[in-house]
Amino acid sequence: MDEWIDEVIGVGGAFARICGDYEYRPQQIEMAIAVAEALNERRHCLVEAGTGVGKTIAYLTPAIKHSLGGKPIIVSTHTIALQEQLVRKDIPLMHLALEDTPFRAALVKGRANYLCLWELDRAREDITLQGDPLFEKVLAWVGTTETGDISEMGFSFPAWSEICSNQDTCRHQQCEHYDRCFYYAMRRQAQSADIIVVNHSLFFSDLGIRTLDPRSAILPDYDVVIFDEAHNLEDVAAKTFGVEFSNYRVPAILNRIRKRRDIAVTASELEIIDSANKRLFALFKDTDKPEFFFEEIFASPKRRIEIMEAAEELASLVDGLNIQLSEQDTEGNETLARRIEGFRRTLTGIREDLNLLFFRDVDNYFRWCEKTSSGKFVSCILRLTPIDVSQALESSLWNTVSSAVLTSATLSNSGKFNYIKSRLGIQSNTIELILGSPFDYESQALLYVPNDMDFPSEAPDYAEQVADRIEQILGYSNGRAFLLFTSYRMLNAVYDILKDRLPYKLLKQGSKANEKLVEEFRKSGNECIFGVHSFWEGVDVKGSALSCVIIDKLPFSVPDSPVNKARCDAIMSSGGDWFLDYAVPQAQIRLKQGFGRLIRTKMDRGVVAILDSRLLKKSYGKEFLRYLPRCRGTSDLEEVREFFTRNC
Repeated sequence: MDEWIDEVIGVGGAFARICGDYEYRPQQIEMAIAVAEALNERRHCLVEAGTGVGKTIAYLTPAIKHSLGGKPIIVSTHTIALQEQLVRKDIPLMHLALEDTPFRAALVKGRANYLCLWELDRAREDITLQGDPLFEKVLAWVGTTETGDISEMGFSFPAWSEICSNQDTCRHQQCEHYDRCFYYAMRRQAQSADIIVVNHSLFFSDLGIRTLDPRSAILPDYDVVIFDEAHNLEDVAAKTFGVEFSNYRVPAILNRIRKRRDIAVTASELEIIDSANKRLFALFKDTDKPEFFFEEIFASPKRRIEIMEAAEELASLVDGLNIQLSEQDTEGNETLARRIEGFRRTLTGIREDLNLLFFRDVDNYFRWCEKTSSGKFVSCILRLTPIDVSQALESSLWNTVSSAVLTSATLSNSGKFNYIKSRLGIQSNTIELILGSPFDYESQALLYVPNDMDFPSEAPDYAEQVADRIEQILGYSNGRAFLLFTSYRMLNAVYDILKDRLPYKLLKQGSKANEKLVEEFRKSGNECIFGVHSFWEGVDVKGSALSCVIIDKLPFSVPDSPVNKARCDAIMSSGGDWFLDYAVPQAQIRLKQGFGRLIRTKMDRGVVAILDSRLLKKSYGKEFLRYLPRCRGTSDLEEVREFFTRNC
């Protein structure tokens, strides 16, 4: 395998021949050899690969060789951006490099990404869509698309949920469109592929399905899985293995039934169910906290009784509607029969989730509520979430595949993988490798940390302090910055302070789609993006358009949020230290992700400013600094100004 790797990505190898700007990277070779060793020895492998290593080509090179003639290898990513990079850039390059070694690759997405031809036929009969110019564009697109994938449509269609593939109405081989079905065409392509690209959410959904019923699995059988952006696995697994029940879920199915004039359910009967749903969620909305455990609201015996009665009423009404639909006369009307069958499946799923949320004890899980507001609309989601996914992953994943490769730019803590292994339940003998970036951070980047700002928790005017310091730094950088915040509350506060004080256009997350914000930012001369969460990772802006990244404070998770409190309580109950064993490692990974937005090529130059003096004054601060790429640091704004003058 080592010889194969050298022939592909070594000096004078296939990549050097097809890519005029190809650069030999010893870190890439080292990673590829480690992955090959793991695959050949049937071991798990963890690789932290710094920005610029070229980790996708590093793992694809041995993976393709290993997959030929055997079971497919699954490559799972967290972000759409990396999926697109793999499918549109890296895998086509591998095809060119391996022209004498043909292999097949497939992109697999969730069912709702694909158009359903049967649902489209039903939509053609919908008088509300007749003459709709967007629906006419959909019909024109259907005549040209080979995949039926919404991402290729090129425009937004508000009623997509009415025409996309869904489990509830799918008749599989019995459908008249089965031979032309986009979803099953994707499934067939995956069955014959050597490399299958998915996202983490779909992977864990499939894992849950195949654990209960392997015959219903979405993906073909596999022995090897490669997780890119693996630092997100715990959160995605916890979300996928849990239950989500929003205040819009019941109204959505009621609205679909209401549109069917051939179903013998009256509007008043549906309104009774809708009202019961509203009563249940009103009891959870009646609190100022955006997130809370069920136990907090159940502390009031009166409120607990009200909620349980409301849940029982809704469950009973859902059962009644399901029975009523089962008694509907559908003889001679296959379309109606299929539609009712789908409605009943949806209602059964709702009833099962109500059981889990209110009427059944579930070990190692906790129940909580999450509320978000957008104008006058309040979204309320009731959740059942596993406290710890390590045991479930150990039994259903790590002990069942021959080899799993986990890679990311941020996997280790203090030079070890203990944190990620303990959170994910990886116990077996693993191959572990930490590879630094080939970039010269000493000359390309400057880290600024102030020593004269108050601690965030001790300063009522912290937003004003952050805004003032941002204004100074942006004056030196001439804009061209990502401003990364740990909360929307701080983002909005600082944005409101600066929006009339800065001469640059300020782009705010939420004002439009993230992709459009980044596209506008790339084209601009000196605009700035105010972002949270999703802008800390997976966003790649090369060149002088991005010359500064400013982080408001260390990205510790909110300690009393239900997810973090449940996890921390579990750590303490087993004798651990929630702060050092969970909060610090998690924040280190997030901070390094944010830092990594700045330097994306060997030509990039810029400043990362972390406006949190705890880095310098708290004992744990040095652990954060050690975890970041080694570069020159300062607390002197004059040095920041000089760096921009000389380099940017």
